[in-house]
Amino acid sequence: MNKNPIRRFLRYALSASLLLALIAGAVTVYAAFPGANGKIAFHSDRDGNNEVYVMNADGSGQTNLTNNPAADIEPAWSPDGSKIVFSSARDGDFEIYVMNADGTGQIPRTDNAGSDNSPAWSPDGTQIAFASTRDGDYDIYVMNADGTGQTPLTDNAAFDYGPVWSPDGTKIAFSTDRDGGCCPNPQDHEIYVMDADGTDQTNLTTDSDPDGDPSWSPDGTKITFNKRVGLNHEIYIMNADGTGQTNLTNSAGGEGQTAWSPDGAKIVFSSSRDGDSDIYEMNAADGSSQTNLSNNSAFEDIYPDWQPLPAIYDFSGFFQPVDNLPTLNMVKAGQAIPVKFSLNGDQGLDIFAAGYPKSQSIACDSTTGVDGIEETVTAGSSSLAYDPSTDTYTYVWKTNKAWANTCRQLVLRLDDGTYHQANFKFK
Repeated sequence: MNKNPIRRFLRYALSASLLLALIAGAVTVYAAFPGANGKIAFHSDRDGNNEVYVMNADGSGQTNLTNNPAADIEPAWSPDGSKIVFSSARDGDFEIYVMNADGTGQIPRTDNAGSDNSPAWSPDGTQIAFASTRDGDYDIYVMNADGTGQTPLTDNAAFDYGPVWSPDGTKIAFSTDRDGGCCPNPQDHEIYVMDADGTDQTNLTTDSDPDGDPSWSPDGTKITFNKRVGLNHEIYIMNADGTGQTNLTNSAGGEGQTAWSPDGAKIVFSSSRDGDSDIYEMNAADGSSQTNLSNNSAFEDIYPDWQPLPAIYDFSGFFQPVDNLPTLNMVKAGQAIPVKFSLNGDQGLDIFAAGYPKSQSIACDSTTGVDGIEETVTAGSSSLAYDPSTDTYTYVWKTNKAWANTCRQLVLRLDDGTYHQANFKFK
């Protein structure tokens, strides 16, 4: 039996009913890497077979990158926007390939008798996660970006598919039918999250309807996903812990495959509301301004992913007394913490995006290293200053006494679209 649903869908002529099954059952997912917004990659069958395309963020300049008679599908951008990883059937079964952003240098990264699909880069660009049937059913694997060190992260009889890292690299979300159902049109697909080494696999969605296509927001606080509502499929958003699930699309068409813009303001997704599948965008905050970008009469334009452009600022990481992730910084609640960093020169004091810095509650993980804050300062309120003699920015963060015995993450979003986080444990 061919256990590859993507391959099976592409083999036969697609009908309207199969389009709905494709949107419902395909569960490729993406992480949004922070940065400025670049091009949008997707795959399309407008040339008679599936090819990887790119277009500008407004839908213009739609260009075929792969130009191969075999199916090329599921593109995903590298964190620096210079490469695209994708799945290709050009070798007889689906393998993972990598190419440059302009389509040159198409090189295989896997070569085995199973089908390898649904690739996704790690936030540091050193690894690629993917799904593979090499052991008989789909499991989640990880490998180095050059294809070495291919290692399974999940190992069970279920359909585990569509891995994607959280933007901080500590978690991987994926879709699975381990709680019941069957692919390619699963009746009980759920979204799970696990540690990046495959441990602590946890269910985020627990309803009786299939949930798929998770995609992390660039700051790691939200996940968009596809949920079946009756006979329809909608794009939902939830908190990263699975709470607060809200419908964003409310459309009569079938919606699927989401990806966030690197600046966190937009979400792209596929929709069949106009009779065929096209790439749409909407505002991430509330689902408003839903706009058709690809607007092509081809039967499917699907699997969008948004290119991150290199950051304007050269962020160096946090300096002492604050330790970088994954360390929990221990501090007394109510004290002011000097959060120090460099941007490789004086960039002025208007460096934060609107509404930032901000902090959010996180779980206190006893397995994470803890280090005490060696320095605190007196401050009536939070403030930002720059010292040209040391090329150091200092953001004085005034904490709250009510945070005692909790853990929080401080999130700095710079106006180049990048996010930088540090974790704290308050005593």
